[in-house]
Amino acid sequence: MGDQTGFGATSLSRRTALTFGAGAAGLAAMQGSATAQTQSQAASRPADSSASVDVVVVGAGFAGLTAARALRAAGHSVVVLEADDRVGGRTKPGKIAGETVDLGGQWVGPAQARLLALAKEYGVAVYPQFTAGKNILDVAGRRVTYEGETPGLSPMALVELALVIGKFEALARKVPASRPWEAPDAEANDAQTMETWVLANAKSPAVRTVMRLAVRTLACAEASEISLLAMLAAASSAGGLNEMISTRGGAQDSMLRGGVWQLAARMAEELGSALVLSAPVTAIRQHESGVTVQAGERQWRARYVVVTAPPSMAARIDYQPPLPAMRDGLTQRMPMGCVIKVHIAYERPFWRTQGLTGNVLSDRSEFGPWFDHSPEHGSTGGLVGFFAGRAAQRWAERSSDARREQVLKDVAVYLGDEALKPVDFLEEVWTAAKWHRGGYGATPGLGVLTGFGPALREPVGRIYWAGTETAEAFAGYIDGAIRSGEHSAQEVARRL
Repeated sequence: MGDQTGFGATSLSRRTALTFGAGAAGLAAMQGSATAQTQSQAASRPADSSASVDVVVVGAGFAGLTAARALRAAGHSVVVLEADDRVGGRTKPGKIAGETVDLGGQWVGPAQARLLALAKEYGVAVYPQFTAGKNILDVAGRRVTYEGETPGLSPMALVELALVIGKFEALARKVPASRPWEAPDAEANDAQTMETWVLANAKSPAVRTVMRLAVRTLACAEASEISLLAMLAAASSAGGLNEMISTRGGAQDSMLRGGVWQLAARMAEELGSALVLSAPVTAIRQHESGVTVQAGERQWRARYVVVTAPPSMAARIDYQPPLPAMRDGLTQRMPMGCVIKVHIAYERPFWRTQGLTGNVLSDRSEFGPWFDHSPEHGSTGGLVGFFAGRAAQRWAERSSDARREQVLKDVAVYLGDEALKPVDFLEEVWTAAKWHRGGYGATPGLGVLTGFGPALREPVGRIYWAGTETAEAFAGYIDGAIRSGEHSAQEVARRL
């Protein structure tokens, strides 16, 4: 876990500063080299219309691929059915100005042991997020630059922010990440939103704004849309709010050379013909001796099935017999967050010559936050950022040209007119992605965890659930997806 920051009366660690921005993008929501060809071959392989295996895994994101890999290693037969024409789930490859980038989850922190172990296994190195220079903070009508350990708030606002985050961290430490509904005052905390809690605990407009921006960036939802208990559980799962919002030593500490998605591609290669792409599961039928999983005109028989789709997407499958009321109620109340991820390429990282990190957090821009994502070799410059929450909702249905114009206008306000002259532009509208409908993860509203939370992980007969939302650590991150795949494989293997 990341270290917990101590707050003094006149200083606040940079771990609670502008690093709010990269937030849940450690989720989630990667690119790599290999295997467009491998995936194409997997998608085109004829599949037995009545194949029989020990376990069907629904979804080829990190959770599904990990579960299938673990089950096969234990000697069990599996098939992975993926609705999309690629693997990786909420990680995805992209190319901009000749460089490989992550269109989904991107960052990794030193406490995310499962993701780091997988990268090490495949020989993929990590490198640090660029942080040299000054950050820009523009909130509540005050625009400042700062570097080092102290964000650019006024002294009084800085003290208040430290106190507010301290209160939040104290509450989060009381929440068991795997069973937040059992926490002290769980019902009371689940009956209020993060917005009402911020209004009750922060008086300064700047502190309120920073907290709202933090929630928006971490959850891809507004503070008024997610319950306090849900945010506390997320923080508990990730080692604390400081871990979630930090760069050095936190969840945005590093990135993988070649991108995260390549790890999913490598796992997919190992599965070979056990992976079937472009196979959206439409129905799961349980019977006394097993399950039948339908994908289009094809079906697979198995003893068990592991469903790794997030709750709102898993709800689109027809289950027979129907799911219990508790599970069905949960799926109706956990919508996906709203996010659009954007990469911008320039001839050079011109902001560095201005002594800036490229890290900007503002309450005046539609787009943001954004960060330096220049290639390690330095031949070009790159920025990466987000439309999140309601901004993503507003911009998802507009044209790509309109989004590009808004992004460049917002960036130019802080980095100058050179920002208006990119050499390339790339985006991923996750809110509109057919098989994902948002990111980085699901966002529980009021009363969801206390009313329906136990159904998140509880198997339904022969159906097991996985996916980053079900993880007991780093829920919402790629690391959490890996952990959930391991856990579901262990549980199913016990019954085989």
